Amino acid sequence: MKKIRFKKLRLWLVYPFFVFFPLAAHMTDASFLWGVFLMLAGLGIRFWASGYLKKSRVLTTSGPYAYTRNPLYLGNFILGLGVSVIANNLWLNVYYITSFYVLYMGTIREEQGVLAEKFGGSYQTYLANVPVFFPSLRPYRQSDKKPFDIKQSFRNGEFIRVCGFAMLILFFYLWRSFSAETGGVGLDDKIAVSLFVVFSLLLWFNINIRKKRESEWTGQKDL
Repeated sequence: MKKIRFKKLRLWLVYPFFVFFPLAAHMTDASFLWGVFLMLAGLGIRFWASGYLKKSRVLTTSGPYAYTRNPLYLGNFILGLGVSVIANNLWLNVYYITSFYVLYMGTIREEQGVLAEKFGGSYQTYLANVPVFFPSLRPYRQSDKKPFDIKQSFRNGEFIRVCGFAMLILFFYLWRSFSAETGGVGLDDKIAVSLFVVFSLLLWFNINIRKKRESEWTGQKDL
């Protein structure tokens, strides 16, 4: 029996969300502000977690990993929930939460098996003491207590994600602004458009740098 490729399935379930978003959204000022707040919170959690993560090279138990085994997925959930809240549509919220549960719980189960095989008893102890998703109020006592490394967060590609979601927030702002009945383009709109262009360039620049570094790393590995 073939393994379900949850990463590919994730994309297929995300597509309908963004296709129907423009049709089903009933954005208000309040939903926009609450949604942006959640998106920023999700980005913050991801950025924090990425500063500790070494991509399965070591078992990470510091920082947010001392409170939840999957802080990156928790950040993803809050990020997506922010987008859903901006839409201000109950059915989109239900679709998002259901899809997230189906996809990420499957992904988490697969990853648990890989980590258990790789790290053995130390992972089993960690698994028994730290919740899978929603964080505990008490940190893991046997945490390795390593410091946050902002360079590691950048190496893990979080700056690219920050730029991408900054563009998305600006897009929602401009959509809300231009869909409202106004007397023309104001200074706030011009600033938002300028920031959108800036973040687009930053995103393009960082993606190209990341591709170049990955290509160099692959070349060194093949030598």
